[in-house]
Amino acid sequence: MVERIKKIVETGYGLGLLSLVEARKIASKVKKELRLSDDESLKLARELVANSKQASKEVLGTANRYFESAMEKSGVASKGELRAARTFLKRRARRVKDKMKQNLAHMKKR
Repeated sequence: MVERIKKIVETGYGLGLLSLVEARKIASKVKKELRLSDDESLKLARELVANSKQASKEVLGTANRYFESAMEKSGVASKGELRAARTFLKRRARRVKDKMKQNLAHMKKR
């Protein structure tokens, strides 16, 4: 079971790291074999990236649920504590993101 979970996480993590450049390389190979046009090849590359992001989100979501369940069952944290931590981290991430946007807007004005 542990090995199976490791493989799922590794696969999802690898898919999540698929960049547009890497997807274009894959699409280029497929393009030659299937005789695709440039537009079709680019569309395929974009779909590969979108699929990799979705796969990454699903794997991380599943891993998160199992992690939280393990935390609860082991007595390390209660549901309420996990919920509070999640809320705190979301707020902090939102603040950091907003601050980064402000800094970028400020830099563009210069």
